[in-house]
Amino acid sequence: MELQKTTTGEYTLYIPSMDETYHSRNGAISESQHVFLQEGMDRTTGNIKILEIGFGTGLNALLTAQHAVETQRKVYFHSLEPFQVPFDLIEKIGYGELVNDPKLFADLHNAEWENKVKINDYFTLIKTTQKLEYIHLQNDEYDVIYFDAFAPKKQPELWSEDIFRKLYKTTRKNGILTTYSAAGQLKRDLKSAGYTIENPPGANGKREMTVAIKG
Repeated sequence: MELQKTTTGEYTLYIPSMDETYHSRNGAISESQHVFLQEGMDRTTGNIKILEIGFGTGLNALLTAQHAVETQRKVYFHSLEPFQVPFDLIEKIGYGELVNDPKLFADLHNAEWENKVKINDYFTLIKTTQKLEYIHLQNDEYDVIYFDAFAPKKQPELWSEDIFRKLYKTTRKNGILTTYSAAGQLKRDLKSAGYTIENPPGANGKREMTVAIKG
């Protein structure tokens, strides 16, 4: 992995062997805020449970934890990440400084894996190394799913109808799955799993993204 600058001047991580970045090359923070907070968390009300597919750099967790405090909503945040990012790279990314909360960013990364950790009065985190393909998920458990896996061509095993059927079962009624992708096969698989699909504008000028709703 190596650091790569986005067009907005922030850094993201780049994996040369996959030719893939962790965040949009056109802006990491703006993408996370748009796709996961605006089109995910903000479309719900009250205290919620969020399942994240891909902890990665911890940016989504950071922004969500900040937003939970700002809106005084209690959030239980369960993040799956079988491939942890080395902390020496995490420190260099500097997302905590960019959102004026380096302590929160450090607390999220220092939280013990596989254990529920109360980060503050509004945000509880559990990070696990279990893979989505194998983890057991309770039915009707989560209000929002942040589906932030690498692109379908890079991680095809996570973008399958079987996976989305599994996620549909763990989504609560009127719950939301949100993702940056707007691939045609993704939409078909989500519909087959039972979701209703919406395609709002994507982040950073991207034409579309996908929001899936469990009616």
